[in-house]
Amino acid sequence: MRHKPRMANDLRQQQAVTQLLQQGRQEEAWRKIRAHLTLAPYDGWFLFEAARLARRSGELDLAQRYYQRALKLTPQDAGLLNGLGLTHYEAGRWDEAEVSYQAALKSHAGYAACHNNYAIMLHKQRRFHLALEQYRLALLSQPDYTEARYGMSTLLAHMGQLQEAESLMQQVLHARRADRRCRNALGMVQLQQGNFAAGWSNYQARYAADNPDRFFTLPKLPIRYWQGEDLRGKTLLVRTEQGMGDEIQFCRYLTRVKTEKQAETVIMLGSEALKPLMGTLPHLDHYLTRDDQQHALPPADYWCSLLDLPQHFLNSPQPFSAHHPYLFSTADQQEKWPIKGNGKKIGIVWKGSSKHNNDRERSLAHLSQLAPLFDLPDINWISLQKGAGEEDIIDFPHVQPLGAQFSSYQDTAAVISQLDLVIGVDTSVIHLAGALGKPCWVLLPAWARDWRWLENREDSPWYPQMRLFARGQDEEWSAVITRVKQALL
Repeated sequence: MRHKPRMANDLRQQQAVTQLLQQGRQEEAWRKIRAHLTLAPYDGWFLFEAARLARRSGELDLAQRYYQRALKLTPQDAGLLNGLGLTHYEAGRWDEAEVSYQAALKSHAGYAACHNNYAIMLHKQRRFHLALEQYRLALLSQPDYTEARYGMSTLLAHMGQLQEAESLMQQVLHARRADRRCRNALGMVQLQQGNFAAGWSNYQARYAADNPDRFFTLPKLPIRYWQGEDLRGKTLLVRTEQGMGDEIQFCRYLTRVKTEKQAETVIMLGSEALKPLMGTLPHLDHYLTRDDQQHALPPADYWCSLLDLPQHFLNSPQPFSAHHPYLFSTADQQEKWPIKGNGKKIGIVWKGSSKHNNDRERSLAHLSQLAPLFDLPDINWISLQKGAGEEDIIDFPHVQPLGAQFSSYQDTAAVISQLDLVIGVDTSVIHLAGALGKPCWVLLPAWARDWRWLENREDSPWYPQMRLFARGQDEEWSAVITRVKQALL
């Protein structure tokens, strides 16, 4: 009986903390929790709340200590084990996270939230089939678990199971119509399947303010956003938005805005590295960069983000293509980059930017993986690799190391213009080859293939002279290189 007052007091304190958290008064809740734990360091309820608050505040080491202290009281508590797993995951300790998740699921079979958390980590680790099983178990335990359904849909998209991915995304949007993150993912799946009208429309969610995973944020400019209005006699400002490859691929629409939509003036706000090259794009009136933007922008009637332009040409006879080539290199520029040798001249690029989300899948580990090609007769090999991976050339003295010497994409264009073929992974250089009208063979990854490469195709509507060599999901890069070698023969 003598413990009743203490229990009542604990309950009142729990209620007070809960109320503070519901009101968003986190600092006050923290003070109450810490004060209570000073007097009662092994109070399980307060330890759990302290651990959750510390994790959500990013204090991961502190959260780990709270979870571990709580687990001394109840070692098989699935909620605590799941929370500890999340803490390890967010700290990058993925092996420890896996141990915690497995312990939680052993203690509580069918723990949907833990299955989902485990699936997210496995997905990040590219352990796709195991991740899929965890998502399925989460939905088996909780069929209305929309977040798990969304995660499973993105996983299926990365696995190339596009119809199944789209079906799940549509189910998510039926439950959460305003889910811009899912709408963006759906847009990319639809584009990859060739459903361009719906795909381009949904892909606009990539910059929606309420998309927590938005790619970028639209700036606030004092002019209207172009939605297809008549451009005759008007000036259109277009801004680049993502990588160099995107700008090279979609700059073709700047020419088409002028010639087909009859805009009076077209201005591009783009990347400094591409400025000299973009000066060769037909019918582009002005190309500005961020440095130029420090001064006042020239007046314009409308503006548009670059990757929103294609949807305005879907009803044209040629929705994808411009005249090829649409970027150029002059003879004077090419004279600065003489290429040695007779016979065929083939350029190679084996790595993209390490900052790319899918670089682990799309890039080759080392130039040596292309070595089986180098014993073919009458071929001069030219490295176009700039940045990561360029040092691999040291072991292959017969490959001309021009890429390491490039200072701009104009230099890259000058060399590519002298080649017979470019072979490379999915990076900006292969887009440049396509824009220059050069034959280009692209090595595509098995997993998380980019939406612009349409499913079940070995060609590309974007570049008529391009050939795709896609890696199968049970295939090593060596098998893809063997296919490339057979094609060269």
